[in-house]
Amino acid sequence: MKILVICLLLPLAIFTQQLTNSTAISITKTWPQEPSGWTYPMIVNVPNTPAPSNGYPVCILLHGNGGQGQSMLMEFQNKLDCHALIAPTGYQNSWNISDEASDAPDVEMVTDLVNQLQSFSNVDASKIRIIGFSNGSALANRVLIENSNTGIDLICTMVTQLTEASYHNGSFYYPLGPTSSNFPFNGYNAQTTPISGRKYLNMCNTNDPVIPYYGGNFQGLTFLDAQLAAFIVAQSQGYTGAQLSSGNIIGSGPDELEEFSYLSDQVVHLKGAAGHGSNVTQLDYISSYFSVDCSPANVSFNPTASVDLFPNPAKDFITISIENFSSNFDVKIYDLNGKLSLQSSNQLSIDLTRLNPGFYTVNVTSSNFDKEFKLIKH
Repeated sequence: MKILVICLLLPLAIFTQQLTNSTAISITKTWPQEPSGWTYPMIVNVPNTPAPSNGYPVCILLHGNGGQGQSMLMEFQNKLDCHALIAPTGYQNSWNISDEASDAPDVEMVTDLVNQLQSFSNVDASKIRIIGFSNGSALANRVLIENSNTGIDLICTMVTQLTEASYHNGSFYYPLGPTSSNFPFNGYNAQTTPISGRKYLNMCNTNDPVIPYYGGNFQGLTFLDAQLAAFIVAQSQGYTGAQLSSGNIIGSGPDELEEFSYLSDQVVHLKGAAGHGSNVTQLDYISSYFSVDCSPANVSFNPTASVDLFPNPAKDFITISIENFSSNFDVKIYDLNGKLSLQSSNQLSIDLTRLNPGFYTVNVTSSNFDKEFKLIKH
């Protein structure tokens, strides 16, 4: 009888396994460079706050060529509210796109990693996100095109846009075999169609000395014009209009951005001037774009009250939606410096015309709930 009880409980223990900082995620792949197998180094960082009601959203961080997971973790561990972060390091500190040092099956690694993450009981399986930088962005673009897991809901690519390898002759492509600049279109020879429903944020810089913003060659790859590349992604997600010729201005001075938004911000391109890197406005935009409701399931004062804010981004007005609640509430809006910019009581429609374009924190509070939102004001 004791043996029977143990057998019955063991599957439950496996099913309810939680992601923690000490979780060992092991993904080993074999390919001609490593015929005996190579295991990707993997850093896991889970917030020390209770998980949101649906579990932690997870962001996979993909470093640039010559980088490592640790540097990406240090960059983003305080910028993504309540996200668990996973930071792998690529073979020979690179990701296999075309002529890099690595020929590893990195897209397969990401596929396996996402599947593992979705098995943890404290992870939101519908909110697996990816941020890539440079060479890591090129891998993120491959995932966008080649991976059909609907749990990957958001991809952010920094200082890299689509290449002619991935998109040519009016279609998306992936490689069936080895990749190299010696092959036509770098070996990307199999046509495919990206799944719809994903959010996509791309940010590139006009003064980037490495990746040409307006299109051109680097390391055996031909890059598309960055604005055209974002438009192509938007089309893959259902956009049927014309390519935008201008966008919204956010920020000022060296941190100024031009925002090109398609499909109500489902696909966004940010045009900046931060070289082969990022500025404060770009990083703040990522924080807002990745924003989720971080309220833990067991802390809500009124579990039947549902609080939401829309639209976001907003221009002139926002609407506060509160369901299953009829008492008093307050709304306070703070700028990035923590200064109170606007406040109201018991108003569901908030006039934003007095606020400058930028990033804000909106707190909606009552005696029964306390909700915080990140807001982008156009």
